[in-house]
Amino acid sequence: MVKDKQRELKTLPDKIKELKTTLEEMESYLSELTTSEAEKRAQLSNARQKAEDARLSLQHSQNRGKVLSSILRLRDSGRVGGIYDRLGSLGVIDDKYDVAISTACPALDNIVVETVEAAQACIQYLRKNNLGRAVFTVLNQLRPPRKDKMKTPEHAPRLFDLIEPKDEKFIPAFYSVLQDTLVAQDLKQANRIAYGEKRWRVVTLDGKLIEMSGAMSGGGNKQLKGAMSSTFREDGVSAETVAGLEKERDELEKKCKDISEEKRATELALKRKKEQLPRLEMSGEKLQMDLRSLEAQLEEERSRMIELKKQVEPSPADLERQEEIENQIEELVAEIDQLKEKTKVIEQTIASLHEQIMNSGGNELRQQKTCVNNIRKKIDSLNTQITKNMVAKSKAEKDVIRLEASIRKIEKEAEQFETKLKELEEEADELSQQMHSITEDVNRTKKLMEEKKTEIEDVRAQLDEKIESINKLRQSEVDIKNKLEDYKRTLVDNQKKAAHWEEQRSKLFLQRITGDETDEQLQLQIFEGEDLQELAKSKQSIKMEIAEIEAFVQSAKPNLSVLEEYRRRLAEYDERKKDLDMITSERDTVKNEVDTLRKARLDEFMQGFNIISQKLKEMYQMITMGGNAELELVDSLDPFSEGIVFSVMPPKKSWKNISNLSGGEKTLSSLSLVFALHHFKPTPLYVMDEIDAALDFKNVSIVANYIAERTKNAQFVIISLRNNMFELADRLVGIYKTSNCTKSIAINPNMIATLTAIPTNLGPTKRNLSINLPSSKNASK
Repeated sequence: MVKDKQRELKTLPDKIKELKTTLEEMESYLSELTTSEAEKRAQLSNARQKAEDARLSLQHSQNRGKVLSSILRLRDSGRVGGIYDRLGSLGVIDDKYDVAISTACPALDNIVVETVEAAQACIQYLRKNNLGRAVFTVLNQLRPPRKDKMKTPEHAPRLFDLIEPKDEKFIPAFYSVLQDTLVAQDLKQANRIAYGEKRWRVVTLDGKLIEMSGAMSGGGNKQLKGAMSSTFREDGVSAETVAGLEKERDELEKKCKDISEEKRATELALKRKKEQLPRLEMSGEKLQMDLRSLEAQLEEERSRMIELKKQVEPSPADLERQEEIENQIEELVAEIDQLKEKTKVIEQTIASLHEQIMNSGGNELRQQKTCVNNIRKKIDSLNTQITKNMVAKSKAEKDVIRLEASIRKIEKEAEQFETKLKELEEEADELSQQMHSITEDVNRTKKLMEEKKTEIEDVRAQLDEKIESINKLRQSEVDIKNKLEDYKRTLVDNQKKAAHWEEQRSKLFLQRITGDETDEQLQLQIFEGEDLQELAKSKQSIKMEIAEIEAFVQSAKPNLSVLEEYRRRLAEYDERKKDLDMITSERDTVKNEVDTLRKARLDEFMQGFNIISQKLKEMYQMITMGGNAELELVDSLDPFSEGIVFSVMPPKKSWKNISNLSGGEKTLSSLSLVFALHHFKPTPLYVMDEIDAALDFKNVSIVANYIAERTKNAQFVIISLRNNMFELADRLVGIYKTSNCTKSIAINPNMIATLTAIPTNLGPTKRNLSINLPSSKNASK
């Protein structure tokens, strides 16, 4: 055990050194894995983007309409030049504005062509092949938009400014369909912008559109989107290309997954190795503690060996006891010999007595038997005593043997302990020396680790500083490049502006406006040479003056070339004003006539409405005997806009709309309205189909009697199955079916009633009489 501890303590520094080397290698490998993972993830992101773009491009190609696909095939064939693409595919916009531009600009589906001839050729191609219709935007017919930025309310951006065209030449096409449409965050902001001092066309991010006329559209559950993408898509992407890109993406995903798993496993192994280092360092301290424990144990063994030596030596009491036992054994052996002699004498006596008994008998025989028995008992007792003594002797002999063996064993163990003690003392000396050297190695290692940690921290701090400096330099480089690009663009813009203003200056002229038909034209002063030098001295004041003039011009936006046009338009305005006054007078006359007719119509309608409403109330009360009904105007100011409401209160019920009544109540209400209308303006003919189907006996009788008695100025054709309705008819037409054939018969109920009159004093059995109907000739009479 001690040797194992020594070997373990001896190999401990090598293990610590090997573990540190392994940790450095694993950290280096982990750093490589991290770098590789970042590279693979960047490649994967790029591959995913490519695959997604290709898939969307393929899907876009498949989803294109038949017309657009045909036009693009015509373009690709080369038969017609100057065809570009769908307008929405020639630009991109942020996904944030997808819904807004899809709602505000349906014209993104227009097909962009270069010339009118190309558009005509496309239209002819569509018409010839019966492919459908298309709208074309012709680039050379469009004017370029203004380049200066507009001032918009609340700095709302224009949709046009948010588009990134595929080429600068497509800018006029986008402006022609969007104009100055603004984008608002929500409807509240859109209302503020659209209905401000100046009217604007505004669309919200969620697709609500306010036109300059004030009309509002868009919104709803389904939003328009997809008219313009956020990235340019390449045409001609095949399914094989998409599959290849997706396969490449999948392979990169697998590699990233493998690297991530390997990185995770390495991190886990590194963590375990790092956990082993403090355990190894602790094991050195533990070995030292074990050695100290072994030394203490060695001292204890020495003390124990001394005690065992003392225990092995026989005590005087043991020696005395041994001597007593030996004496007892000798005494017992002598006593046994004496008893054997006595037994031998007694046996001889018994033999002689037995012989005498055999020779004689009587009392002497009994006495001898008794004596024999007593002697036998003594013999048995002596035998028992002898046996016990023999057992005690045997036990004493065994105890002597056992004690001798124990003494020999204790002496042997004492020799072994002495040998082991010497070995332990030697091992303790060696362990002490090794422990001292290991302790020195551990202290040196700890000190070296502290120094290395300090160096590593310093190096890391320097590395962080260098990386930060490099990042700052790169940022400065990017900023400088951006500024350089800005300066280049500014230089190009200034050169263009200089050429533009030179061209504008050549067009300028002064004209004195006097209000007469002819105004005097003045010569524009041009500064050259010394004049320009003098002006350069007051450069700051001239800049301020130019700024003021530009601000004034920006707000006024004069167009000096329209003065002649103004005079011509003024004369035209005077003529048109006269025409307007005359037309306005005619309009007012016609308007007065229209108002008079509207008033007459309203008065006539209200007069008839009041009559019908009053009659309706009377008819319903009469039919229902206690109910009430009214006609009410929904809009009393304009009866013709919203219509009329028919409200009914059946007997012993509350007011209800006619749509909420039962079938019979609806029938009575409708008949009351029909009779009220008949009272106001009778109709020559009414046809009623089973109006009594939902009425009870009483209401059928009321309606039938009213029709029979009150409506003498019109003809009522009523289809009914109720006898208390058709029995009151002036003419009755019956429909029946015999032999699978429908037939009809017309009769006069009054005449039939007269012919079939039965005296009232006849019994019920005598009333069932057969009636012979008269011939058709008599019936017609």
